[in-house]
Amino acid sequence: MLTIGLEHVHFRAFHGLYPEERVIGNDFIIDVYVTIPGTTHIDSIRETVNYQGIFTIVEQIMAVPQPLLEQVVYAITDAIKLKYPEVQKSNVSLRKMNPPMGASVRNSVVSLEKNY
Repeated sequence: MLTIGLEHVHFRAFHGLYPEERVIGNDFIIDVYVTIPGTTHIDSIRETVNYQGIFTIVEQIMAVPQPLLEQVVYAITDAIKLKYPEVQKSNVSLRKMNPPMGASVRNSVVSLEKNY
């Protein structure tokens, strides 16, 4: 198996359950990993998953505000599988930095691991 990923990608986005989160926004950090069969030598980008393509998917989904981070990670995994059917496993972790909780919290996190 071969794993391709992006780590600690930063976005400013407007996801959140509360109205003020959709106005003020927040900083988010995302990690995305996908696994494909890796039993043969890869000689071309067409034989693998282009991490620029993964970034484009994540960027597009992060631009659409959602009330729940769970919705965001599910949308990302679904879009990756649609674009790259050879993906056999994905793992997406989304961190909301300084979530509005009335306490000092570095981040909240939602992670989704899927086997296809």
